[in-house]
Amino acid sequence: MTALRATVRLQLHAGFDFAAAAAQVPYYAALGISHLYLSPIAAAVPGSPHGYDGIDPTRVNPELGGEDALLALSHQARAHGLGLILDLVPNHLATHADNAWWWDVLQHGRRSRHAGWFDLDWRAPGHDGQLWLPVLDRPLAQALADGVLRLLQGENGQVQLAHHEQRFPLRPQSLPSLAPNAMAGWIAELNTHARQGDPRLLKLIERQPYRLAWWRVGNDMVNYRRFFDITSLVALRVELPTVFDAVHALPLRLAAEGHVDGVRIDHIDGLADPAAYLRRLRARLDQAGRARGLAPGTLALYVEKILAPGEGLPQDWACDGTTGYDFMDQVGGVLHARGGRAPLTALWRAHSGRSGDFGQEQRQAREEILRGPLQAEFIRTVRAQMALARLDPATREFSPQMLARALACLLREYPVYRSYAGRDGLNAIEQEQLDAALARARQGLPQSSGAALEAMVRWLRDDIGASRSQIALRRVLRRRFEQLSAPLNAKAVEDTAFYRHGVLLSRNEVGSDPDHFALTAAQFHEACRARARRHPHALLATATHDHKRGEDVRARLAVLSEQPNGWRDQLRAFDALASGLPVPAPAPGDTAMLWQTVVAAWPLTLAVDDEAGLADYASRLVQWQCKALREAKLRTSWVDPHPAYEQRCSDFVEAMLCTRAGLPLRRALCRAMRHISIAGARNGLAQTCLRLTVPGVPDLYQGCEGWDLSLVDPDNRRPVDYPQRQRWLEDSRDWAALLHDWQDGAVKARLIVRLLQLRAQRPALFAQGDYRPLSGGGDRVLAFARSSGDCHLLVAVTRLSADAGTTLAWPPRRWGAAALALPPGQYQSVLEDRSIEQRGGKVALSTLLARSPVAVWLSC
Repeated sequence: MTALRATVRLQLHAGFDFAAAAAQVPYYAALGISHLYLSPIAAAVPGSPHGYDGIDPTRVNPELGGEDALLALSHQARAHGLGLILDLVPNHLATHADNAWWWDVLQHGRRSRHAGWFDLDWRAPGHDGQLWLPVLDRPLAQALADGVLRLLQGENGQVQLAHHEQRFPLRPQSLPSLAPNAMAGWIAELNTHARQGDPRLLKLIERQPYRLAWWRVGNDMVNYRRFFDITSLVALRVELPTVFDAVHALPLRLAAEGHVDGVRIDHIDGLADPAAYLRRLRARLDQAGRARGLAPGTLALYVEKILAPGEGLPQDWACDGTTGYDFMDQVGGVLHARGGRAPLTALWRAHSGRSGDFGQEQRQAREEILRGPLQAEFIRTVRAQMALARLDPATREFSPQMLARALACLLREYPVYRSYAGRDGLNAIEQEQLDAALARARQGLPQSSGAALEAMVRWLRDDIGASRSQIALRRVLRRRFEQLSAPLNAKAVEDTAFYRHGVLLSRNEVGSDPDHFALTAAQFHEACRARARRHPHALLATATHDHKRGEDVRARLAVLSEQPNGWRDQLRAFDALASGLPVPAPAPGDTAMLWQTVVAAWPLTLAVDDEAGLADYASRLVQWQCKALREAKLRTSWVDPHPAYEQRCSDFVEAMLCTRAGLPLRRALCRAMRHISIAGARNGLAQTCLRLTVPGVPDLYQGCEGWDLSLVDPDNRRPVDYPQRQRWLEDSRDWAALLHDWQDGAVKARLIVRLLQLRAQRPALFAQGDYRPLSGGGDRVLAFARSSGDCHLLVAVTRLSADAGTTLAWPPRRWGAAALALPPGQYQSVLEDRSIEQRGGKVALSTLLARSPVAVWLSC
């Protein structure tokens, strides 16, 4: 097995399948990658662009080429010294007709052998023992009258319900026993008469184990757990051994056969008991590894986990660490100037009329999400509270409304995604988190609800003094609470508040908290040392398929934290020039976010008169803007779109970028981009260098070898220009020439290939080397040393460099007498043809960083 050194994340779909990935293996091998980290490979909804809507985890997706093509990719990878890592989705499957497990449940109801495999609530009050499917585009009666809900015979002769392209099975016992020809006539008769008010088809539908309902009642009436609020994704009960075995049979077999070297677990926080799940999976991976002669723990196991500030992975999780959102936050934070927060907040308040208080924004969003998208899950948790309240004389009189208010108040203040209660309740850290939420939730809560709040916290905390029946119900409540708080956090923070709060969009990123605006160098170093101690093989990401903005968009925006007053003046100029356009600007807050996005994502080579390039950029911005507006849920939304406002915003972007009237504004926007692009490029090189050298395993997102100026998906999943990346790999220019021509992106590609190749040449240095922060350069440099035996590595990157001139490298005189202490040795630059001999003492930064904003020196 190839040792895990560096991964590349590849997004697979019908347009980029296993064969297409195999064609790029020689390139990635030359780049220095050790493993291809693949998006989900299991069979998914036909046409799926991502694979997270699986329909059958037991077989490889035929749209990607099927298992034969996957094995061919594996053989190609092995032949070039690479391995594969798979992305597993154990939390949910798609509610699609091609999902045989789901189809069986719909057809046979609670008698289905798969009925217990999904997290379904057949006993939900007001559902008549049926599974509610909110899938109709209009109310049931209207769908029948309009003929858009009708019977048909499938290709196998099976009678089905059809609603546009959707299909639903019928319980065999509900159908008459007729010959095929007679059945066709019966179907035609029911369909025709249903449109005339005949109730027979309606009565047939009502006899099914499920109830088809208007999509607008979904958030109130759905009685199965979903992935977030997506009704087309139903949660699995992977905590059951039979479900676990069925979901993991394919990847574990592939691992045992030598085709897979590790797995990534999607949405670990959706599972009932992540710790138990990881223990089971770790044991099964080790069993698969033994079949290959591998030591326990060799096969990698990563979790997709969003950590709050100061939060770490639970100590009892048997995994190698996270997929890297925490590092993405840390490396982004250390590139921001702390002093920029206050003036940028004041600027946002003045421009948008909003508070600038992210805590307030997310609390408000949590309340809205509980009343709307997650209402059904919220009510289900309230019912778990009510079951407990009835067993205790002290709480028996609590009304559902009291309990609901208490639950909403606690969830509004909950500081982390979720807790992970064991059989005896919460651990000490989780109890502290719960107490902190309780203290905030008490403020302003009526006394009656306060009593309910205290009771609920007692139930969540532990089982002290509880009877056997109370203990069972407390465990149910904890699971419901945990599986509600996680999607609530995601929907309220990442998918709502991030689109309402625009102080500086670079800090509105998955894994980040905008209230933690910047990190000091010391805080960054401590995070690196903590990772080296606890999870030295954790993935390090700066771009993902889920990021809100590309890594170099964020790197540019970070420059504004150093120049808040200059940005204020730019905004005034943009607003004044926008008034000359023939269409009105969006609302002030939306416009302020648009200015940040346009400047930060503006392609380096895009001229203000390039009609084709501007049209393409406008199209990307309109796509981003529509999603941002709908996620914010202020003036339009996915549920209730406001076409007139969306069109106004779209027209504004088109006028700004694609009309003659917009030329003065375009020039101003392009000048603003040029003003921050050099410092932004320094930041981009700095974060790339850090990702490839600090403790952990660097993860390269597809296409990010060059400048990544992508926006939120689907923009960040555009096709990769592989011929260009191959040309970068073969580029013969030296480092100085690449720095001079930095706008073409080749300099970033060179940095990546040199450091990936260094990791391949010196694996022990990066896998086991220590990590020692170096001081002496002030706030403008971040430096550290790593050592393994007689091998020493020095890394130094510039930061907070907005005023550092018009070239990527700082003039040597700017460093003054600043110097760093290095172990003795002959050091060779990894990037340049330079060497220095260190006999003790310190080396001047003007020497180390004489010609480059990043420096990597090696002595072995």
